[in-house]
Amino acid sequence: MRTLAPLFLLSLVACRYEESIPEKDLFGKVIIPRAAATQQPILADGTLGEPVTDPRFIGPVYLGAFAAIDTAAFPYPHPAMGPVITSAYPGNTFPYGGTTIGRFEFGCYESIACRVTTGRFKDYADVLDYFANLLGDPVTDSRGEVVDSPSTMQQACFQYHRATSDSEIAFVGEDSLNFEENEDGDFVGSFRMPHTIFEENMVIWGWVDTPRLSVAAGDVDGQFSTCDSSQGRQVNTYDQSYFQGRTQYDLLNFPSLYVYEGDFVADGSTVVTSPDEELTVNLNIPVTETE
Repeated sequence: MRTLAPLFLLSLVACRYEESIPEKDLFGKVIIPRAAATQQPILADGTLGEPVTDPRFIGPVYLGAFAAIDTAAFPYPHPAMGPVITSAYPGNTFPYGGTTIGRFEFGCYESIACRVTTGRFKDYADVLDYFANLLGDPVTDSRGEVVDSPSTMQQACFQYHRATSDSEIAFVGEDSLNFEENEDGDFVGSFRMPHTIFEENMVIWGWVDTPRLSVAAGDVDGQFSTCDSSQGRQVNTYDQSYFQGRTQYDLLNFPSLYVYEGDFVADGSTVVTSPDEELTVNLNIPVTETE
């Protein structure tokens, strides 16, 4: 009679096999300086008002783990790059891993596609107030009519996303806000960088994408450089045909293509010596020029 004992023993050995994959989940907090959340709102007459500090001005925050920081190639700290193949294109930074705090989410109307970040709005009224009173560009529906009722926006979101409760709408919810103001007046948020290849002394670097505001070019008010408005899911309903937009796919590999004046980057001082340590990343370097 054949015995199953060898097969049984082999299965036990297989269960004990250690793959030694160097991937770790990193945790920490990000500090956004008050200046990064301060903008001059666009008033009803098209002029810029007095500066206002509001966490809704904080766009997506992008974080990556890199081998080192280069302080010479750009006017701001930037991850070290691989070979530059063409003079018109930067080198690849080859990140070990990355994450975001907040992401782009379709806000149910074409007029705010690529302009809504999760974790920034308590409710629909908060969204409508932001666009109407801070960006000077009210939310409009498919007929071009201003949406000024939170219940109207809720109904549009339920219909578009086929949702039955606000808990299914990703960009609203007081319990899901990403940032809290600390005693210094700055804004603090938590992050998790999953499945990151751990290399001792690697550096956590990143930046916050701030909305572009201009009274001279209303078509870019409140838009973000890291969102590709020509891609993403395509909407085709009746007489409407447009893209929802999506995050640029190579943000951490070629960040200099998307960092603009007005954004804030990390100083590069967050060095990881252990995968178990609680990390703090300061996005405290204002970008005043990019070339």
